[in-house]
Amino acid sequence: MSGICLDEKYANFTIEKNFEFTKKSTIGCGGVAPVAVYPENAQECVTLLRYLKADGVPYQIVGNLSNVLPKSGAYDKVLISTKRLCDVVFDKEIFVGAGVTSGAFLRFCKENGLSGGEFLVGIPCTIGGALYMNAGVAGRYIGEIVESVTAVCGSELKTLTRAECAYAYKQSVFMQTGDLIIGASLRLKRAPQAEILENIQAYTKRRAHLPKGKSMGCVFKNPKNLIAGELIEGAGLKGLRVGGAQVSNEHANFIINDKGATPEQIKTLIKIIKNAVFAQYNIRLEEEIRYL
Repeated sequence: MSGICLDEKYANFTIEKNFEFTKKSTIGCGGVAPVAVYPENAQECVTLLRYLKADGVPYQIVGNLSNVLPKSGAYDKVLISTKRLCDVVFDKEIFVGAGVTSGAFLRFCKENGLSGGEFLVGIPCTIGGALYMNAGVAGRYIGEIVESVTAVCGSELKTLTRAECAYAYKQSVFMQTGDLIIGASLRLKRAPQAEILENIQAYTKRRAHLPKGKSMGCVFKNPKNLIAGELIEGAGLKGLRVGGAQVSNEHANFIINDKGATPEQIKTLIKIIKNAVFAQYNIRLEEEIRYL
């Protein structure tokens, strides 16, 4: 176990010791982090980051742990979890906290007649994670509906415009800066509940073919004008297994942990996939997932 120990000035924060990635990540594997801290508002986020930086304590920001591969063994960083940043404020526009899940967000939208984010249905993410990597499906991405994002930049609370977020395909400025996202004001429109429900059902139907079980979602980004899953399938890799990790037989861009896979086995499978696709098509796949 790492020797990281937080002193008494952190006592007012919500803290979890011995954070087990196997139990908390959607891929269901990984080691143990010594401490996870759960700030509950923007000011706590600012204070926490100032403390950690002043004390020289390494940290990692995490959300729902749905598109990540943790490492094995003891983790040498404090985790900052955004899961308690779960406010949703609706006045003239809607502000959604980073810890709000896509499901909770869409329930709020349906109840309040707000349309525009239905494409997020079924994505097992928090809004913060979606904002970080510009999550989306079927050609729609959250960056399209962002008005502004509030984040702790350095040690100061700032509001970034949509342009300043530099959204592109599975990209944002936050992936370069590592800033702690607090939440976002989103561009939504008024619509009847029946219309919103119909949109949700349509997007749900599009996702019905995706594999069930422990996974990280899509492992690779789609190359320009191509589909990663089709390239992987074309290379004959559906069903390929390394230990407890398997390329899904339903969707080749998913790796399923169905038999107690280790991070090392999953990494090996990822390397095999990348090498095979390059050998077959001369295309280098790029991971969408993050390695922790």
